[in-house]
This record gives sequence, structure tokens and C-alpha cells, in this order.
Amino acid sequence: MSVVIGEIPERTMSVVIGEIPVRTMSAVIDYHKKCRDLLDDTATYHKLGKRDPTTRYKKELVSVLQDIEKEGGINYITYRRLYPTTETPPKFYGLPKIHKPDTPLRPIVSSIGSITYNSTRFLADTLSPLVGKSEHHIVNSQQFAELIKHRRVEEDEELCSFDVVSLFTSVPVNKALDIILRRLQEDSTLPQRSTLSPTQIVNLLKVCLDCTYFLYDGNFYQQIHGAAMGSPVSPIVCNLYMEHLEQLAISTAPHPPLWWFRYVDDTHTKLKKAHAQEFIDHLNSLDPDIKFTSEKEQDRTLPFLDTLTTIQEDGSLRLSIYRKPTHTDQYLNFRSNHPLEHKLGVVKTLLHRADTIITDPHDRETEKQHIKQALKDCGYPKWAIDKATAPKPPQQNNRNPGTRERDKGRITLPYIKTVSEPLRRIFASHGISTSFKPTNTLRQLLVAPKDKTPREEKCGVVYHIPCNLCEKRSHLKCLDAV
Repeated sequence: MSVVIGEIPERTMSVVIGEIPVRTMSAVIDYHKKCRDLLDDTATYHKLGKRDPTTRYKKELVSVLQDIEKEGGINYITYRRLYPTTETPPKFYGLPKIHKPDTPLRPIVSSIGSITYNSTRFLADTLSPLVGKSEHHIVNSQQFAELIKHRRVEEDEELCSFDVVSLFTSVPVNKALDIILRRLQEDSTLPQRSTLSPTQIVNLLKVCLDCTYFLYDGNFYQQIHGAAMGSPVSPIVCNLYMEHLEQLAISTAPHPPLWWFRYVDDTHTKLKKAHAQEFIDHLNSLDPDIKFTSEKEQDRTLPFLDTLTTIQEDGSLRLSIYRKPTHTDQYLNFRSNHPLEHKLGVVKTLLHRADTIITDPHDRETEKQHIKQALKDCGYPKWAIDKATAPKPPQQNNRNPGTRERDKGRITLPYIKTVSEPLRRIFASHGISTSFKPTNTLRQLLVAPKDKTPREEKCGVVYHIPCNLCEKRSHLKCLDAV
């Protein structure tokens, strides 16, 4: 028997559990078609068939880890932590870009539970301090607003944004590895955070980046170019390569940009109008694998991240919030089964963004009224908005001089209303901090883009715990189980 969740307007896709209505089936067919169109790109992907190559890649990874341990790069404890104890194949799925025509998919390869997952997380921690050394690197929109709000654009100048086409699947891995090796050799702080040598780090990184196989629709594929989006270390590799490329572009350009700010592969640039096309051609001549698209200012405005830069008549800049045409002002509904702090966090985040990015007082007040109306439409009562915006009272320190209370740890619990809050108070009385995560979401129930892992092959599970006081064994049915 099919179960319909709520009343679903005809203008939206039907949501049904048990039976798949025509509209949902059409969307599923369209999704799989777009995935296969991506995988049919033979310059990026190669179909391997039904045979699982996990064992071969595991042997290569273990061999490198053993060599590093023998050379003294890691101790036995770290070796056991990085040793692949799970063999879940990476899973391919696509995230729809709803703001673009025809809703293309962004290819993602989920590596959670894969043989390289622990190693890539380890490498990400080691390499992340290298990112952001460039003066052009932008951390977030707040930093960008601080850097740009007092600048000017003259009549013979224009704003332009450059974006790399499919950065993750385009980045040349071998070139990126050479750049990372050079950066590690120049990094005087590396010995303070790692016992591995630059060569050992790059050797381990190469094995992880070469392990780009994945499972989709029952078949195995290999990504033969670029880095897989979904690996913890891939964003760092791409960022470091972009830092190298931008330095090369600016230092060799006949007429370099007057400013160049970059967030991953998206830039905010000021150029002389006479030299704009020349610089675009120069960018696209640097690397045959990396191609840039450009977007020039329209009506004296240019979006970047979630900001909108407007050039005023005197050449000064006004910053405001930018929303894409597909934005719907749909935020976490107040009636959702989420902790109150999650909902108050939505209010604080939106209002904080307005205070830190918008430069004109009138624009700031207009934005705050827009936020409050949008939150009201999402069910937020006035008291919730007032509570989120109220100034915090000064915290009183009740600790005795010379003593220091130590946090005994933090746990994350599924959120169940009226149950989780008392548990938090109990844990707090023992010095344990508690955070909550939502469970049983519509996404979990209705969205399943990845191939399912057979139950016997799942990682990170408890099979059974025997009880010393009774015969019960499975699913922790006895509270006295040890």
C-alpha cells in the first residue's frame, strides 16, 4: 500500500513511499540519464565493468604505508590508524545545480568507508596549513567585504569574474603533486606538525589521488583525469594548484589585473577595459587542462559568493547581499523536529551576514526586514527572533582561583524532542558537552542517489555485544550488556 506524505500540489513532484508515481519516475530517469552523460565522457571516466578493483588498490596503499613506517615517517599506532580496515567502494552520485539552465549535475564521489578515507583525512590535516598563503586568497564573504569596501573603480576600469570549468575533474594531478612537493620542501613549519618527509607525504598523496575508482548503478568506473570531488584532500589539492596558477597568470600578464581576489576557482577582478580581453586570452593559454569562463559586470554590478558589488557614480563601491534567481527564502522551518539552537542559529547567521557585509545603512535595514519576513513565512515567532538577537549576558566565572575544570568530552546524539534535552542536562552534570543531529529527515527517507551497500559489507557498525547477566546478544536489548 502506498503512503502519501501530506497533500502535494500538482505543480510540484509527487512524494510517495511504496509506489513511484509518473512524475517521480520521470525525474529518476532524467537523473540517471544525466549521470550517464557525465560518465560517457571518455576523457574523464573509464568504465571498468562489474569487477571490484578494491583489493588491488588496497595492496598499493598498504605497501606505501609499510614503506613509510619502515623509514620512520609514522609510528605503529599511526600505521594502524591509516591501515584500511574497511573496503566499501566509493559511490558516485550527482548534485543538481538548480540555478543553472537544464539543471546539470555536479559529479560527487563519496569516499566515506573507502580504503583511502583515513589516509586522505590525515593528509588533509597535514596539507591544509599550506592553503591561504597567497594574498589573493579569500576565506569567506566577510573577509572579502572588508578588503573591498573602501576601494574604487574608475571610468576606464571594469569588474570581471573568472570561473574554472569543472575544476576538480580538470586539475592536472601530476603537476599539482610537483607543486605540493615544492611547497612542502619550502615549509619550515612542517616538522612541527608531521613526522613525514615531503617525499613521503607526496608518495602517499599520489596513491590516494590515483585511487579514483567508484561504483555507480552496479558498475565500476575509473576517473582518469583530475581529482575526485568528495575526497577530503581534493579541495586542498585544487586550492594549491589554483594558487600556483594565479601567481603565474599575474606575474606573466602584459597588463595584470588591478586586483584579483579568489575563492577556490571563483574570482573577483578589476581590469582596465582596454586590457580585459587580452587578460582572458592570457589566462586560457597557461594550462591546456584549465579553462576559464568570464562574467563581466552588468548594470555596474557584479556578484561574488553571496555579495553583490555595485559601482556608484563617484566610483566607490556599495556591497549588498546577492541571491540567485532560483533562491526561494526557504530556511529551516520552525516547526521542524530540530533543536531550538539550530533554529536560533539560522536567525543569528542571516542577521550577522547583513551586519558584516552590507555597507549602506538603508540597504542593511531593508535586508533585515526582508530576513524577518522570510523567517515569519517559515513559522518563526517574534520571540524566537528577539531571543536570537538579544545581547548575551556577561558570563560569570564561578571557578575557584587556582583551579581549572576540564571538559570531559563531547558526544553527539540523535535529536528526539522532549528526550534529548533531559539527556543533555544529565551529561552536563558530569562535565560532558552534548550536541544534537536531526534524524528521520525527508532527505533520508526519499533521496537515495548512491548505490546501497549490502548490510554485511557496511563499516562502522556494532554486530552484537554479549551480556554477562543474560543470554541476550544482539542490538543491545539488555541494558546490563557490557
